[in-house]
Amino acid sequence: MNAPAPAPARTWRRTALRWAWVPVTAIAVAALLQLVDLAEVRTALADADPAALAAMVAVWLAWLALRPVRMRLLVAATQGGRPVPYDTAFGAHAVGNALNGLLPMRAGEFAMLYVLRRRAGVPVAASLPAVVLDRLCDLASAVTVLALAIFLMPDRPQAVADGLAVVVAAMLAGIVAAAVAVRMRAATLAVIARLLPARHAERLLPRLDVALGGLAVLARPAVFLRAAALSAAIWGLTVVSFRFGIAAVWPEAGFGMAAFAVGVTAMAFLVPAAPGGIGIFHAANVFALSFFGVPAPAALAFALLTHAATLATGVAVAAAWTAHAGLDPRDVVRAAEDGDRSDARD
Repeated sequence: MNAPAPAPARTWRRTALRWAWVPVTAIAVAALLQLVDLAEVRTALADADPAALAAMVAVWLAWLALRPVRMRLLVAATQGGRPVPYDTAFGAHAVGNALNGLLPMRAGEFAMLYVLRRRAGVPVAASLPAVVLDRLCDLASAVTVLALAIFLMPDRPQAVADGLAVVVAAMLAGIVAAAVAVRMRAATLAVIARLLPARHAERLLPRLDVALGGLAVLARPAVFLRAAALSAAIWGLTVVSFRFGIAAVWPEAGFGMAAFAVGVTAMAFLVPAAPGGIGIFHAANVFALSFFGVPAPAALAFALLTHAATLATGVAVAAAWTAHAGLDPRDVVRAAEDGDRSDARD
């Protein structure tokens, strides 16, 4: 059996992982500064259409209201059909979404676990699979949106067509692998336990077991169909919100370019990102919209406006709900920051 890694080595790895977003963000910001004339960005921001921006925020608020419906479905499915109140699911998602915009390493997920436990008594063992499933639904939806956007793109470059083939192949491979792993859960865990060093197996296998248990929930036709319908509605609202946001600075905006921007941006978040995706979010949108002839200054103006509006409204909604629920914001933030060391072990 392999000996545990020395404490200094573990600390160094945790520190490196926690700050991995710094060089990625620095590269993204440096690329934007090289590509974009900031004076033109300021002009685009000043000329932005207030009506389109208002529509974008309205759709974003509808998105915030719909997301908890899927969360309620998944929490109920993972704890034997017992639903949580909509108000609690709404608060858990609103707080988690806001803290993901303010803290690194997707810390908001642990805030969701904390709120669900404090307000609805849902144990972490039941809510963690639901949160994992919620994120997997988002990943599958993002890949689907990107694939559809690429497929419908007129005169798409060969490189984009090749990208579509890779996306579809990766999605199909992932679905097949997940289905096999869920159906052969014990064997999958045993094989991975043999392949991993003992010090890693002890930490990763329980999390993988939770994830596979969550995927087994989606094998129920009723749960799968409702989750798929809600995911389609959630990501449809995301595309509509992007469309209005792009139209604020580029009147020729269409749903195809909005869908492509949504998909590319979602894929960009698979790399380590700064809190709120600063740099990565903006560079991904400039890159995506360049395929539709949107000038880089206008694309960056859209990204800045969208990021600021969604972050500000998200934090405001989370703060208002936290005050309504009587929770101490410091406890919520502490739960998010300490997540891996406390809540995840409950």
